Amino acid sequence: MPSAVCRALIAALCLLLAAFFAFVGWNKAFASLADLARYGAWTVFLPEWAGRVVGWSEIALAAGLLSIFVPRRRAVARWSALLLIANQIVAALVHLTHGETAALPQNGVLIALLFAVAIFARPNFARGAMP
Repeated sequence: MPSAVCRALIAALCLLLAAFFAFVGWNKAFASLADLARYGAWTVFLPEWAGRVVGWSEIALAAGLLSIFVPRRRAVARWSALLLIANQIVAALVHLTHGETAALPQNGVLIALLFAVAIFARPNFARGAMP
């Protein structure tokens, strides 16, 4: 059975990632395009409506990460992490095609942390199976 410490660390990681994605999602959904450009938001390279949709999706997926605290809903946290990995892959590709290579380490770290959540949020892991 997974240790209580391991479960607590994954829960804390989900909480931190949810806070991060809620923050950046809120900015993408509501900030002016000038502010988004100033802070290096990759969505400035999309049509405005598409960038706003990305922001709303990040807010929704941040909420999905919080389902890690509901034992029977851990699969929602896993799927949220997997979808956020896809989000970060697209973000990295956009940064790369626009010469913003300084943003790539952040994308890499987020992908790695989200991958850990996806592994440890598996429903069978919660019941005691090791990854």
